[in-house]
Amino acid sequence: MWLVVDATTDRGVLEASLSRLTGRTTLCEEKRGQLSLAPFTLMSAQFLLMLRQLAGLIVLAVVAVAARADPTGLALPGLEPYDEFMTSLIRKWDIAGASLAVARRDKLLLARGYGLANKEGNVPVEPASLFRLASLSKTITAVAVLRLVQDGQVKLDDKVVPLLGELGPRPEKIADARVNDITVRHLLQHSGGFNRARSGDVVGLRGAAAAAKRQGAPLPPDCPTILRDTLERKLDFTPGEYYAYSNIGYCILGRVIERVTGVGYEQFAREHVLTPAGATGMKVGRTLEAARGEVTYYDYREARPVKAMPGLGLAFARRPYGAFAIETMDSYGGWIGAPTEYLRFILAIDGRRGNALLNAATVAEMNARPNLQPAPGDDEEKLAEAVFYGLGINARAVKNGLNLWHGGSLAGTSTFAVRTADGYAWVAAFNGRPQDRSAFRGELDRGLWAARSKVKKWPDGDLFSERP
Repeated sequence: MWLVVDATTDRGVLEASLSRLTGRTTLCEEKRGQLSLAPFTLMSAQFLLMLRQLAGLIVLAVVAVAARADPTGLALPGLEPYDEFMTSLIRKWDIAGASLAVARRDKLLLARGYGLANKEGNVPVEPASLFRLASLSKTITAVAVLRLVQDGQVKLDDKVVPLLGELGPRPEKIADARVNDITVRHLLQHSGGFNRARSGDVVGLRGAAAAAKRQGAPLPPDCPTILRDTLERKLDFTPGEYYAYSNIGYCILGRVIERVTGVGYEQFAREHVLTPAGATGMKVGRTLEAARGEVTYYDYREARPVKAMPGLGLAFARRPYGAFAIETMDSYGGWIGAPTEYLRFILAIDGRRGNALLNAATVAEMNARPNLQPAPGDDEEKLAEAVFYGLGINARAVKNGLNLWHGGSLAGTSTFAVRTADGYAWVAAFNGRPQDRSAFRGELDRGLWAARSKVKKWPDGDLFSERP
């Protein structure tokens, strides 16, 4: 006998109920949209009573989930398609919570929270909830570097090793002379010679721990340790030859900012990029210490604890809280913030809203198509044929300009930010990352475009004045 329930039923509640009533749970997913209880052979009065009790619990679970899914925050009239899509998306993909901010013509029209920031405390996501932004951090770093270029403090074609000084590789330890040819531009456009599809991601747990051991450095491995070790080893290709998405390249750029300015990366980015854009609540996060208002992060249901990053004081950990050290990822993946604040930032890059962070010539440089082919190998950030990566941003040419975007992905985190050629922008953040993250990102991207097309009449008004 099979018991089939709608997928909006909270699986955790259902499993707990089964455990109390039967002493076991053998719940499996036949397909998305249905949860199926493995067959029972016992057809007794006791079993039928159990089914009646279970039915009542399922009803309660459905009611509880419906309550938690009610959006928080503000939205101007007519934007219901976004609420419908986001609510259904987190249910389908079993993600606890999300936040979305949508702007049109530089005005904020929707600032919403969906689902739960913390499941254990039944705390809802609010528009001001802070999320790990993952690789959305790279666009912040790129704009910080381009501010230095714009002010004449560094050039895009400056060689990186001299800029790093004592933070860089030891000359006698350099195994590949081509590292001396890496430029700021190469790092911004992911063409510095690092191919994680071939050599692994050196900032990941295994690569970082090995780098710290070779360098005799403290734990958890920090960015200077990893960059020095990486630049003392063989490159995967000649700098400027290929595009290959690279976390280590943006790790290096953070240190270039520090060397050129004489201040810490986070301080410079906050003072010269984020605060001028009005994004004053953003900061670099921490692995085991949540900031005030920060959400809790959840791995996909089948995930198991993993060996923790050395130096965190843990042997094993759930991946969002130990597979990496956020505090060491500042310039390539360490920022936390609310989607509304990140939206303020991306709208300020070219002055769509407020004073422009970059002048027109620098924006044109940022959004220019490089003459690069993808590096050999299979990488999840491999670009589609019509897409290119400029300086810190993905781009696709359309008839009226460029659609610009960046995604972010960590265990327990998914983020996506878009600016369209015709004046729309949106930022979405989730406190979960499904196992099939590529399919999830594709559905998220398509769904937000579809929600836009379903809005019959765009409202007037600007929620930025409410500072949600």
